[in-house]
Amino acid sequence: MLGEAFHTQFKDDYVLKCTDKDVNVDWLSYLDFRDFVAYKKDVLEFKPDYLFHLGAYTDLEFCEQNADDTYLTNTISVENAVYLANELDIPLLYISTAGIFDGKKDWDLPNPLGVYARSKYMGERYVVENARRFVVCRAGWMMGSGPSKDKKFIQKLMKQLKEGKKELFIVNDKD
Repeated sequence: MLGEAFHTQFKDDYVLKCTDKDVNVDWLSYLDFRDFVAYKKDVLEFKPDYLFHLGAYTDLEFCEQNADDTYLTNTISVENAVYLANELDIPLLYISTAGIFDGKKDWDLPNPLGVYARSKYMGERYVVENARRFVVCRAGWMMGSGPSKDKKFIQKLMKQLKEGKKELFIVNDKD
């Protein structure tokens, strides 16, 4: 979803290489950035001026049920991005999450509560502590891009309504 927004915004002014594990549009090419050898080959062949590490598992329920895969994707793979950005001496843009905060607003110190938030915060810390040139952005609740890509709260509600559900299942532990 975020990658599509980047592509739409910058495709006319920059040479982009956009990758994903789910290649469902013609402007994407396949890459699993968890595979360091493939990631390195792909990045070194393209020779970018910037490396934008946008990919992550973001479905909170999936993350809670698949913690190992979530940490591999959202934390460990960030080491790959940092290594490549440092090797090429280019800036790395890492997308973290505002979800690293617990909502208590006591000085807004990070206190990630779930697997997703912890995995993103650990990726963020790795970037801050190891990348030579970087920007970390903490994104909030993103939505859009239609039902094929948007797995966020509003899209899940819309799906339930379209399916004719009379009872909606939503979280009740968030302020």
